[in-house]
Amino acid sequence: MQLWGWPGSGRTAVLEALLARFSRQALGLPLAAVGSEAVLREALEGAREVGVRWLVASGRPDPERLAQAERWLLPGQRLVLATDQRPRPSALSQGVVPPQEMLLSRSEIAGLWRLLVGGDLSPQAAQALQAATDGWYRPLRLALEATGGLGLEKAGPETLLEIPAVRSFLRHEVLDTFANDERDLLLDAPDARPAAGGAGEEAWELLEDRGLWIEGPERDCLPRLLAAALERERRRRRLPPRAHVPPASPEGHPATPSTVYILGLLGSPLARQRDEEGERDLDWRLRRSFQVLAFLASSPGRQAGREELIEAVWPTEGERTIERNFHPTLSHLRRALEGGSRGKDRPAPLLFRNGVYKLSPEVGWEIDILELNRLADEGKELAARGESEAAAEAWQRAWKLYRGSFLQGYYEAWVTLRREQYQRRYLDLLRDLGNLYVALSRNEEAMDAFRSYLIEDPFQESIHVEVMRLYARQGRRDLVRRQYDQLCRILLEELGQAPMPETAKEYHELMG
Repeated sequence: MQLWGWPGSGRTAVLEALLARFSRQALGLPLAAVGSEAVLREALEGAREVGVRWLVASGRPDPERLAQAERWLLPGQRLVLATDQRPRPSALSQGVVPPQEMLLSRSEIAGLWRLLVGGDLSPQAAQALQAATDGWYRPLRLALEATGGLGLEKAGPETLLEIPAVRSFLRHEVLDTFANDERDLLLDAPDARPAAGGAGEEAWELLEDRGLWIEGPERDCLPRLLAAALERERRRRRLPPRAHVPPASPEGHPATPSTVYILGLLGSPLARQRDEEGERDLDWRLRRSFQVLAFLASSPGRQAGREELIEAVWPTEGERTIERNFHPTLSHLRRALEGGSRGKDRPAPLLFRNGVYKLSPEVGWEIDILELNRLADEGKELAARGESEAAAEAWQRAWKLYRGSFLQGYYEAWVTLRREQYQRRYLDLLRDLGNLYVALSRNEEAMDAFRSYLIEDPFQESIHVEVMRLYARQGRRDLVRRQYDQLCRILLEELGQAPMPETAKEYHELMG
């Protein structure tokens, strides 16, 4: 069975309902296991021995291998794929739950209304809400929770998009899952599927991969909420302000900014200013003004529009509260950056041009997350050219910049999303560095990288295997056993499962 639906369409709720109805036990499978007959057969046999009937994997496996996976299931077993991308072509002969099956019917919308608001919803109002949302579960629930149903009986997509929680969901959990170049394609996509070879076909291929469309008898079209959100983005889109190029020095080199701002956004946040008078901490009294600074500093081009800032920093506030607090927060940010001492010969650190707030390029910015990304990319380029020692040095410098997770102590939705992105980048960096050190026979340094990885993600079996291999090279089978026992204990206590069969096989081979 494949649960294939939009972000926030209710896949998790459907899966939980299935498990509650048929079996309360499930075995999580890594995606790689679905495409390996030996590994999957061993997992299926192990599941049968302990009485587990449902096996769950997330992601999009190889279509050819997936087609065979059905035949390997033992009697009574079910393989469930929870994904927002469909196999191409559809590889499951039966049990595919497509996007449209994940949408709420009118009666289900009325039931959700009774659950969250109380009372009955008229058939006409249920029809209006279905027309506005296409039965999209998550934004509909967010709207009901935010308003208590007030004013939603005849609401259209634009009305729902006025609710901050709905806007935030569409931006951060739907649109932000597309890369920047993909989003540009979506903004130019027509609301209805174009004819083959027509303009916008490439954008519709992206939408097709995510299942983000409504099947129609004549022509497929975008979900109404998504179409409305894209239209708002089109209306707001502005050409970015032209970058100011500082005047060249007499020697022909770019002039060094007299003022530099140092932002540490990894770990406990810090902000400092360096100029001809020395270096000092900046004074922050409003938590939200620092949020605005961090949002700008971690956004492409170090800039964002007013609506983006509101959705990030004031996602659940009403319009009156936002109007009362937005400009005072920006004013506090300016005063904090300027330190109350900006003279007429010093450039303003925060600019507002063409509807966009931007950290000024006329002053210097040293931002740890940007430097980490730069060094990580530099290391990849060096490694691709075979310059292994230089790549290791670049990655080592990037590693030292990571003082902890992004904006520790902040728990807003936009922070959580970017925190996950930066942690993933950091873990990829440690994996690449560890593998490079192994190739260079620098085993102690490889061990440090892999162990640092496991501090952040102790469930990654492939990294435990790398550590066991390094111990085996040292002839320390006792430490190989200890590492494997540690992995087994973590998986059992936290996830209620055993290591993957290939991990167990590797362990026994290392133990001889």
